[in-house]
Amino acid sequence: MKTYINKIVLAGLCSLVLSMSSCESFLREDPKDFLSPDNLPNTESECNMLLLGTIAYWQSNNFERHINFIAEATTDAVVSATQNNIPRDEMNSLTWQNDNESLYKPWQQFYACINAANIMIQKIPNAAKVTEGVQNQYIAAARYMRAMSYFYLVRIFNDVIYLDNPVEDFSSSTNLPKTPALEIYNHIIEDLEFAENNLPQKWNEGTERPTVAAAKSLLAWVYITMAGEQVKDQTMWAKAAAKAKEVISNETAYGIELLSDYEDLWKVSNRFNKETIFALNFAEGLGDNQCGAEWRPTNIGKESGWGFFYSLPSFTDKFDDKDKRKAATFLTEIVSTVDKKTYTLDDFGSSYPHGKKWCDAGREDFSQRNKRTDMYIPIIRYADVLLIFAEAENEVNGPTADAYAAVNRLRARAGLDDLSGLSKDAFRQAIRNEWTLETAHERIYRFNLVRWGTYLTVMKEYFQANFPEKVKNVTEERLYFPCPNHDAMINPNL
Repeated sequence: MKTYINKIVLAGLCSLVLSMSSCESFLREDPKDFLSPDNLPNTESECNMLLLGTIAYWQSNNFERHINFIAEATTDAVVSATQNNIPRDEMNSLTWQNDNESLYKPWQQFYACINAANIMIQKIPNAAKVTEGVQNQYIAAARYMRAMSYFYLVRIFNDVIYLDNPVEDFSSSTNLPKTPALEIYNHIIEDLEFAENNLPQKWNEGTERPTVAAAKSLLAWVYITMAGEQVKDQTMWAKAAAKAKEVISNETAYGIELLSDYEDLWKVSNRFNKETIFALNFAEGLGDNQCGAEWRPTNIGKESGWGFFYSLPSFTDKFDDKDKRKAATFLTEIVSTVDKKTYTLDDFGSSYPHGKKWCDAGREDFSQRNKRTDMYIPIIRYADVLLIFAEAENEVNGPTADAYAAVNRLRARAGLDDLSGLSKDAFRQAIRNEWTLETAHERIYRFNLVRWGTYLTVMKEYFQANFPEKVKNVTEERLYFPCPNHDAMINPNL
C-alpha cells in the first residue's frame, strides 16, 4: 500500500490517535467527522487500511532520523556533524536535556502507534465481514506493533506510561503514572505470545506487515534484553535461545535466509529480500526516506548529502580489513555519475568515513542519492536472530556446536575464519564483537552496550581518546533518557 494512502488512513484516525504534534494539541483534540474507527472496520480491506495506518507512524522522519541520534550518535560508532545545532550536539556530547527534539519526536510517534494499535485491538472484533481467524491476524499485527513500540520506549526511557486502551478522554492523560519497565516487559511478552500464535507465516506481499517469524524474533530479542542489565533476569537466557532456535529451525518454512552478499542488503532494488524479517518500507517512487541524504557526505558536488553522521578511526578500526562488512558499512569514496569525478575522504565535508548502508546503493542514477528516497529500513534481520541465539546459547550451555554454527554463518559471509575452541568468556566477547561488526549503524549498538553493562566504560574510553573534555559527561544517569518535557509540563508524573 502506498504511503499516501496510509496518510489518508491516518487522517481518519487522528481524532483518537496520540498523534501529538505537541502534547498540548493532543490533549485538546476535539474529535470531528473524519473517517473514524467508529465506522471501521467491516471488511478485511478496511482492517488492512488500519494496520498500514498504524505501521505508518514508524515510516516517519520522526523515527528514522531521531533514532539515529538516540542509538548511534550517543555511542563511539558515530559522530554527528553538529555545527550550530544545539540539540544534536547535546546527543553527541551526552548532555541532552528533556526538551531535545530527538527525544520528543520519536516519543510522539511511538505513542501514536500504540494508540492506533489499541484502536485496532478494540474495534476489529466488530468487523462483521471478517472471519474470526482473519480478525485475529490483524489483532495480532496490532499487538506486535504495540509491543515493538513499547520495546523501544523502555529501552530508551526505562519507566514510561503504559496504555492498553484507546485514549478518548484526553484530560485523563494529564495525570497518568509511569509504569515500571519490568511490568511493561511482561505486557510486551503477552502481546508477542499472542502475535506468534495468530500471525500468518507470510502475507501476500512485502515485509511491511509482521509475520510469525517477526513475532518470534522480536520475542527472542525481548528475552535477551531482559537477561541484561535493565532487568537482570537470568532465566531469560534460555527463553531467548529457545525462541531464536524456533526461527532458525523453521527458516525454510518462514521463507527466510541469509543473503550471500552482505552489501546486497542495502540496495533499494533488493528491498524485499529474504534476510529481512521485519522492515519499514517507504512508498515506491515517492522518496519519503531521508536516510540517504542524512548519512551521505557534503561537499561532493551535485551528489552531496547532508553529512549528519560519520565514524572515527577508533570505531572503523574495529573491523579487520579483510572483513567484507567493512567496505559495505563505510563510505570512503564516491565516483560521481554527474561530473565523473572521484571524491575521496579528503573531499568530504567531514573527512571521515560515512555510513554506506544508508546511501541508497544500487540505483542507476546516483545523482538522486542526495534526496529523499524509497529505501527500506530493516528492523529485524535473520542475522540478528543468529546472534541472539549464539549469545543466549553460550550463556546457558557455553559455546556449543550450534552456537558456533550460528555465528560462523555470518563470519563465513564476511570472509572471516570460523570461531572455534573458545572458553565461555572468550566466546561471549567474540559474540559481542560480531554484534558490533554485523549491525553497525543499524540503530542497535547503544541498546546492546546498555544491556551488556559496558556503555559507560566504552564511552569513557572513546571520549578520553577523541574528546577528553567530554569524559565528565559519562555518568550513570546517561544510561536512559528523560521523558520529554513537552509531556512532563502537562503530566507531573513524568
